[in-house]
Amino acid sequence: MGLGRAAAMILAAGWLAAAARADPPDAPAPRAADAAAPRAVAADAPAPRAGPPSCHALLVGAMPGGELYARRYREWLTRFQAYLTRQAGVPAAQVTVLSGDKEFRDPIVAGLATAESVRAALAALAAKVRPEDQVLLVLVGHGVVTDRSPTLVLPGPDVTAADLADGLGALAARNQVVVNLSSSSGAAVAALAAPGRVLVAATGPTEGNEPVFPEFFLRGLESKRADGEGAPAAGARDGLVTVLEAYNWAAREAALWISRLRSVAGEGWRIDGKESVEIFEKLYGSGAGGRSPFPLAPSSDRAAPDAPVAIGPEGGKLDASWTSRRVLSEHAMLEDCGKKEGVSAVGKEGYEPLAGTREGEPGWLARRVVLGRPDLLPPAAPDAGAKP
Repeated sequence: MGLGRAAAMILAAGWLAAAARADPPDAPAPRAADAAAPRAVAADAPAPRAGPPSCHALLVGAMPGGELYARRYREWLTRFQAYLTRQAGVPAAQVTVLSGDKEFRDPIVAGLATAESVRAALAALAAKVRPEDQVLLVLVGHGVVTDRSPTLVLPGPDVTAADLADGLGALAARNQVVVNLSSSSGAAVAALAAPGRVLVAATGPTEGNEPVFPEFFLRGLESKRADGEGAPAAGARDGLVTVLEAYNWAAREAALWISRLRSVAGEGWRIDGKESVEIFEKLYGSGAGGRSPFPLAPSSDRAAPDAPVAIGPEGGKLDASWTSRRVLSEHAMLEDCGKKEGVSAVGKEGYEPLAGTREGEPGWLARRVVLGRPDLLPPAAPDAGAKP
């Protein structure tokens, strides 16, 4: 899939309910009619390796398609690698970073991300991970949904969700986590879901926008503000950030941030709140020539609190008060039950954290998984609704 074609698909639709405005390139791409069937986790383990259980991570960045997204993807990959190695305790030698951005020359990058190199990296993991290890796959960047399979846009042939499912299926590790932060992540759930695997997707199944969810997922982990999100039903503030807590916190914060945005004629985009303004400038700051294609309105209040706002119109029906507001266009999902469909904590009625207090419920496995920790936390007591 060429980058020009992928970019054209991403730029195809508007950002607001008022369709006449010129909006940022966060629009849905066409969706495949069917996705490849999920693969079960492989039962055969590789040759034994000495030492305690450990975590192995593969971080893959797509082709950026422009400086605005290049900056985002580079920073997200860098921060994810830093979080794993500095906060989660994963040895740097066990975190592999591949990027489709040929200009990304940070020392953490092990090589160019291509379909072949990604498959080879997964095969290398299959040769050394054990059943008691944890494997984390992180995908960042432009994704496209074709009639064949959702893909991540890379130099040369794109890597497909089916390719990734095959590679993951060959791993002996029972603790597998896929954090798919690409724009095709929602459509890839059906192919990547498998029993015993935790899957986070930044978008819904029919959404193809460039998500902001990754920024909040990282913030929740780095700052530990996600610890205890959804308590007491979904977790407890205990110093550990589970994947469920990180997902819930990021889904909520991303939805609130998007819902604070308003289009102001002649100014650009207005958003109030110290952190909200900082995030806008980070995501949509100046690009080539020193000017942003999506300017921040001067009337934005940097001193205001980052206050809660309504997440979408009541009942999903737009009225006059939503004419200039950005409508929520990404619904991050979680899947940890081996099903082909993910579940979102954000819907028409707003935010409702996933809890997973009973086996088979969304979140049941994710609430037991901590990035960088191979062993699972004990299961929640159904009546207590809190992490042990």
